[in-house]
Amino acid sequence: MYRLERQDFVQSRFLTLWSLLGYQAGFINAFGFLACGRYVSHVTGVGTQVGIAIGESNIAFALELFGFPLFFILGAFVSGAVTVARIERGLPPHFDRVTLLLPAGLVSLIYLGQSGFFGPFGEQLTFTRDFVVLYLLSFLCGLQNGCFATLTKGQIRTTHLTGISTDLGTDMARLWLGQLKGEERGLTLRTQIARILTFASFGLGSVSSVLICRKLEYAGLLLPLVTSICVAILVRIDSLELDRKYGLTSQNLSTV
Repeated sequence: MYRLERQDFVQSRFLTLWSLLGYQAGFINAFGFLACGRYVSHVTGVGTQVGIAIGESNIAFALELFGFPLFFILGAFVSGAVTVARIERGLPPHFDRVTLLLPAGLVSLIYLGQSGFFGPFGEQLTFTRDFVVLYLLSFLCGLQNGCFATLTKGQIRTTHLTGISTDLGTDMARLWLGQLKGEERGLTLRTQIARILTFASFGLGSVSSVLICRKLEYAGLLLPLVTSICVAILVRIDSLELDRKYGLTSQNLSTV
């Protein structure tokens, strides 16, 4: 499967995919806060907390906090190893394989959480087991963001809202003040719709996480598990369709 251009990822079927991804990212991020009192996809905020901890000479806590961005980066690295790194070597990327790791990771979290391995749901960030939960969630967020940012050449990011908000603002200026016309204006409008849907779905996922996980605790992750399975199916279907459409082979991959 190749990397999507704007005229591809703004099609209706992909708008559904971005909405699902935004929803499960919002759900997981809120779940991390409910489970252990920390967000897992907000790397900027964690970086600030690391600086504060160092400033207060709490080096041990700073090192533990540093695990959040580290595992997010690790997830993105694993995603890149089977996608963009293969593209650079002239080989077909495996976006669909990355999406299979997401439900696998969620199943592991549900099983370990329900078995009591992580201790009581909702305890504050105190024990090593709490950091394990959050590191695993950060890893999954890095996987997801790395996969779909690569797939769309950085146009769609699904696990946090900073980039989406920036792109919404800059493209809004292009639409209102840049005198865009014709095909470029239409593509920019549909890209904005994709971002707005992702933004709204992220918020909806956060709300759902609060309503569901306060009652079901770790079992509440069954909902993003379902969405991640749907995502894996959609990506697999789309990858096969687009590979046939563009006649993708390892020989012509470097040109797309």
